[in-house]
Amino acid sequence: MSTRELAHRRQKPHHFHLDVPHRRSSITRRAGAVITLLALAAVAAVSTGPVAGASSKGNTTKGIPAGVTLSLGDQSQYLQTFLKASGQLDDLPYEVEFKSFLSGPLLVQGFNAGEIDFGILGDTPASGAVAAHVPVKAVAITHSEGPQISLVARPGIKSIAQLEGKKVAYTTGTAQQAFALRALKKGGLEGKEVEQVDVALQQLGTVLEAGQADASVVTAADKIRYLSAHPDAKELANNTNVQPATYGYLLATTDALKDKGKSAALFDLVKRLIKANAWKDAHPDEWVQAFYVGVAHQDPKFASQLNKVAGLSYVPIDDDVKTALQQMVDLLASEKAIPSAFDVKPLFDAKATATYNAIVEKPS
Repeated sequence: MSTRELAHRRQKPHHFHLDVPHRRSSITRRAGAVITLLALAAVAAVSTGPVAGASSKGNTTKGIPAGVTLSLGDQSQYLQTFLKASGQLDDLPYEVEFKSFLSGPLLVQGFNAGEIDFGILGDTPASGAVAAHVPVKAVAITHSEGPQISLVARPGIKSIAQLEGKKVAYTTGTAQQAFALRALKKGGLEGKEVEQVDVALQQLGTVLEAGQADASVVTAADKIRYLSAHPDAKELANNTNVQPATYGYLLATTDALKDKGKSAALFDLVKRLIKANAWKDAHPDEWVQAFYVGVAHQDPKFASQLNKVAGLSYVPIDDDVKTALQQMVDLLASEKAIPSAFDVKPLFDAKATATYNAIVEKPS
């Protein structure tokens, strides 16, 4: 194991998180005076290295010269496992180096530090990249097909309105924060009307189970576990029933997009991700074993249950996507989670959008 990998394993997630003590901290402030330190922290929180046997040196594909290497920012080894299990890393005409980050905000800092060319993250950190003037563009968009993120309350709380004055756990600067504000709005509440319990993403389920929060924004896995242990508890909202709609973002640096070889490799990889997604849907048992059991170390029966609500689709970059992101930023601004609203248009590039949309329409 390398020194970097050892350092990564020893670090506690919240040491590198973009949170600052005050819950009203802004995305832009975080990207300001402290951006250099955070970028260094992001590098320290990365586990790097090409996947053995992931690519075939010397091969060439039209537009991709020999010797191209893509650095891909991942979370929870999801994309790495996704591509490898589906066979989409076989015989690549370029190298792929996977770097694992603990959260979307850290991944943005990885972009800013020049550590990665391409990465996956939620809508809040994606918009944060715009606010921080990080040179990235959207090159693919995903949409969840099931309740993958939920607001779950402890037994006795039956509605969002009942959370007024109570403790709600969500992580500042992440997609979970924007979802929390969406969910509270659905129930007629503003963020200031609850007390935020601001912990690392990995602790959101723990604080609910420990009784340190009255409700928490949790993943599907934590929701299933909590509701199983507490049958009287209630899911108050999830990503399928709040507005604006939530999307996942795959971003690439402008430098990578300007490089003809890397750009061609990036969009080839996007095409492979779409094919891998189709493979996952057609081979649920193999996917469950590869990721949920092999990487996430879940019980196989529980993993199969979880996989049933974990579907996603690749969707075109269109006005609905752009409007949803702008509305999310406007919501954060209205809630004073950021100093003011800003235009998200810089995240979208006409050429990259056209290339991606053509791939979505005909991925083969």
